[in-house]
Amino acid sequence: MGMSARSTSAAVPAFTLDAADDLLVEDRGGIRILALGRGKANALSTEFAATLHRAALEAQEDPAVRGVVLTSRSPKIFCGGFDLRKLAHAGPEDFGRFVRVFDALFFDLFLLGKPLVAALTGHAVAGGALLAGTADFRFAAAGPGTIGLPEVRLGIHVPRHYVEAMRTTVGEQALTRWALLGETMPFEEAHTLGAIDRIVPPDRLLDEAIAFAEQLGGASSEVYAAVKRDLRGSAFDRAMDVQPDARKAFVDSWFSEIGQRGLAGALHHGA
Repeated sequence: MGMSARSTSAAVPAFTLDAADDLLVEDRGGIRILALGRGKANALSTEFAATLHRAALEAQEDPAVRGVVLTSRSPKIFCGGFDLRKLAHAGPEDFGRFVRVFDALFFDLFLLGKPLVAALTGHAVAGGALLAGTADFRFAAAGPGTIGLPEVRLGIHVPRHYVEAMRTTVGEQALTRWALLGETMPFEEAHTLGAIDRIVPPDRLLDEAIAFAEQLGGASSEVYAAVKRDLRGSAFDRAMDVQPDARKAFVDSWFSEIGQRGLAGALHHGA
């Protein structure tokens, strides 16, 4: 899909959903809605990430789809990040498999050749902030929602290849705050820093995101994809250049003594 022969979507693993309604796929006119609905936090397991990836590829290839809205069925949480209940105790082989699947999802969303609008109903934390950061535009519900990357507080690297990509989407100021301070900040503050494009009343969030995606999708899809390539191509190339070392640093930090202690604390806190 998308921008380069180096795109990550050559093969999508054949996983099944954890539950039949984990991902709601709905079309409204020419806009494909992908609504996360896995448990309380839409936590990303290997299976769930692969299912979302397949849905994104299907939207990319469907000529009737003019744009995509990525959102959540929960009014409180867009996505709480990686599924620590499954992944904190995973062995290196299983965790490495998850990282490869999430990489493919992240970069194929980042390079999606059609408009992608994230409609953040609530908290977008860690892997949820990464997902939001792939979108062309981010709309967020007014209210208590927060966004950010708490990894450093757990003793875990924010993978550098994602950082390189997100410089072009959420911007340096917000990204620096998230990555170095381990901050999650209110949507309003992220909006002030330019990481969120529009704050919307919750009852209008989805409709406004769809309308904006329709507006974007009114242009020639080939021209839109080409302009997106121009905007993101250099960041993608930098991300691919550092990907092997970035993956290793992330995985090593995940399995380090400090990282495992941080993960255990996060699991205890979330229990």
